[in-house]
Amino acid sequence: MKRFLLILSIMTLFCLTACGDGEGDSQSGNIDKPNLADEEIEVSLQNAVDIFLREYEVDYITKVELDSDMDQWKYDVAGASNEKEYELVIDAHTGDILDQSEEAIEKGDEEQGISLNEILSPSEAMKIVQAETSNEIGGWTLEVENGTEQYEIEVRDGSEDIDYIINAISGELKGRD
Repeated sequence: MKRFLLILSIMTLFCLTACGDGEGDSQSGNIDKPNLADEEIEVSLQNAVDIFLREYEVDYITKVELDSDMDQWKYDVAGASNEKEYELVIDAHTGDILDQSEEAIEKGDEEQGISLNEILSPSEAMKIVQAETSNEIGGWTLEVENGTEQYEIEVRDGSEDIDYIINAISGELKGRD
């Protein structure tokens, strides 16, 4: 009987050690999320916008975002006409359209368009952030905030995500959020 209890105790201890408390490597919650700085994205920002413009006739582009769902990088491109806002999700490696939507614009919800010809490339904006930190880049968003085109570069710092704000035309680091 003592031998049985000893074996049972050892097995229980082994199981508890193997299972752990769930913290360890998954502390950040981003353990499986790739680092954009290490990725080769086949579809460029301009290609994603061109795909969007083949689907929708819009007056301006309001947002472009590159982010991943664990192992799949996706562009989320939004644009608007006088009456509707359109959104398209595009696979960043294949250019395939994954999802799309449109909705009426309500009065007061209008957004400003991005001057795509004047902005820095996403890789240039990421280099500015990489000069500030060696942490992993989780994605970026390009949109107009307070009348200025800006990149928000998401950086993972342990369990925290920090957005570095870059002026998309001048390249000036505006701050962190």
